[in-house]
Formats: sequence, structure tokens, C-alpha cells
Amino acid sequence: MLLLAAFRDARAEDAAARQVLDRVKQLNDTTRDWKDLTRRMQIVVKDPRSPERTRDLVMRTRRGDDREDKTVVVFNGPPAVRGTAFLQFDHRDRDAEQWLYLPELRRVRKITSSSKNDSFMGTDFSYRDLELLTDVVEWTEEEASSRVVGTEKIDGQEVTLIERVPVVKDVGYERIVVAFTKDDVVMRRMEFYGEAEAPMKILDLDRIEVIDQIPTARGLRMRQPAEESETTVDVSEVRYNQDLPDRLFTERALQRGLDDAEGSDE
Repeated sequence: MLLLAAFRDARAEDAAARQVLDRVKQLNDTTRDWKDLTRRMQIVVKDPRSPERTRDLVMRTRRGDDREDKTVVVFNGPPAVRGTAFLQFDHRDRDAEQWLYLPELRRVRKITSSSKNDSFMGTDFSYRDLELLTDVVEWTEEEASSRVVGTEKIDGQEVTLIERVPVVKDVGYERIVVAFTKDDVVMRRMEFYGEAEAPMKILDLDRIEVIDQIPTARGLRMRQPAEESETTVDVSEVRYNQDLPDRLFTERALQRGLDDAEGSDE
């Protein structure tokens, strides 16, 4: 009877998690849907082993069919990274394709699978993290199991903690716990776990602002507790649905990325 009760509890946790994820998907497909997104950001990297570093950048994303998004990032400063550009093509059935353009070398380098756990431009984000930030919510039950593992409060709001365990492909982590607010199912935190009980990384999403009916984080912080390092992201400008052209999201465009980043978004 105890085993049966535990099984029923587990099934209830699975169903509750799926209910939350289905609600997120329903909102993302309707009132929170968008076609493209432009964000201007400043990144600050704090690491006890090196001086504080800043990065200014523009990130653009264009939604594709079945959420196969395309994202381009162009660094405007400081001078040491100015003109560096990054391109990502998300895929539902395989790893994202990623490319990095380094202006001092004047060439585009494809990020290989073996390099995806490397730091992205000296930050606490890895190349794989950039792929996972949207994938985790989009995974089906065939791609990752899900269950409710608790509740708590973040900034006074009660959140539901949902654990996602990938079962189809290696994502660099054993499991990921996502916190959604109970009232409006907005993501507020992601915890990335390896084999240990403590998380390897923690991503907090703060200063949530509703822009064009879409809850949007204006502040992010990625921490690596064991390394005592953190990367904060301040989003200074957000624009949805600007009809971004396809020409921005190509390997060739990476080499002119700085001109596009400084030009008009219209």
C-alpha cells in the first residue's frame, strides 16, 4: 500500500508539472506570442580571479516554425570585443547550430559539440546554456520527464518548482529545475544540476515588465556557486515584432554585424 501511495503521488507530481508546462505553452502560442525580438544589453562579469569585465551587445531573435528560432548577437564594446558576433539556429530534433565571428581573425568559426560547454565570451553562460534557455520549456514528455519538486517564494510571489530530466539527448546537465510563478506562470529561476545535490549554476530572472502583453525580464543573473563567479545582464531596451529581415541571420551577416547593430531596427 505504501508503494502504491508513493506511485500515486509521483503520478500526481508528473500531472501537475505537465499542467503548468501546458499552460506556459498555451500562453506562448497566444497572448504572449511574438515574431521577433530585439534587446540591447550590458553584461557585467564578476570573478574573484580576474578584474570585473563589461560587455555591451545587441541580441536579435526571429521566431521560426515549430520554435526553430534564429538568434544573432553583436558586441558593441568594449574595444577588445567590438565587432564580435554570434549566430544560433535552434532545432527541435537536434542540437542548435552555432557560429562565432572574431573580427581580429576575419573569419567565422562553427562551435562544435565538444566546445558547447565552454564559456560564452568569458561569461558564466556556456554556449549550451544559450540553447537551453528556451529549449527547457519547449521539451515534450518524450524529450524530458517533468515533475513538481516543491514550492517557495521569490520576491514575495509563490512559485512552483518543476524538475526536467532530459532523456533524448545530452544537454550537459543531469537535470534542470525551473521556477514558475503560480499566478501567471512566469519563469523566475533556472537551476542546472550535475551529479551533485547542489546546483552547478543558478539563473535568476528579475525586474519582470509586461511589454506588449509579454512578461519580459529586464534583469538576469547567472551564478556559479562553486566558482564564486556571476554574470549580470541589464536589458536596457526591448522591442517586439519589428519585422527583422532574414539577412540579419546568416553566416555572411556576422561579418557586417556591427553595422547592423548600430543601424536602425526598422
